Amino acid sequence: MLSGSIARDSIVGLGSGSTVASLLEEIAPIVLAKHNNMRGAATSTQIEMVAERSGITLVPFPGVIDVAIDGADQVDSDKNLIKGGGGALLKEKVFMASAKKVAVVASSDKFSRRLCEGSKKVPVEVAPFARQSVKLALSRLGGMPEERLMPKGYPYFTENGNVLLDTAFEPIDEPESLEKQVKNIPGVVEVGIFTVKPITVFRVREDGRFDTL
Repeated sequence: MLSGSIARDSIVGLGSGSTVASLLEEIAPIVLAKHNNMRGAATSTQIEMVAERSGITLVPFPGVIDVAIDGADQVDSDKNLIKGGGGALLKEKVFMASAKKVAVVASSDKFSRRLCEGSKKVPVEVAPFARQSVKLALSRLGGMPEERLMPKGYPYFTENGNVLLDTAFEPIDEPESLEKQVKNIPGVVEVGIFTVKPITVFRVREDGRFDTL
């Protein structure tokens, strides 16, 4: 599915989460059999470990990457995304914005007409000291933010040392506008609304086949 998009000497941006982890384990042997110099830049320690096990050479983020491969928590009818369930939204958005090509893989249950349908929440990465002021600002935008917690009730910290506010919104009619409004709140590091274009989306059906959008 994706292996044909990865050319020789490519630097591949590797998103985070279970979808990307499974995909790497599937495509790495195919790609490495064709050309064993595939290099990857990872968005999280989780994916670094998967890439190392799969034989992919890891490199620091070079500023520009050839292909970004990632999953999504939700995809709307215009290929806008909600991401950040795994907590790596900052690096994932930088990688997507810096990539020559972007490929997103998501199961069919992740698709909806608008973002935030089905009670899906938008992760917002916030500097810890600003979490209360950001909560108030998100509320003024119609959001209902909740701090993400670990199973024992401790705050969840991203690999950048920030906290996450998982924020419920009414289904979003103008994702790009809301993305900018949230990003402009002082104290917000990144927002899990992704309107990066162009991207190719692979919708995986239950039988394992896929549609290319």
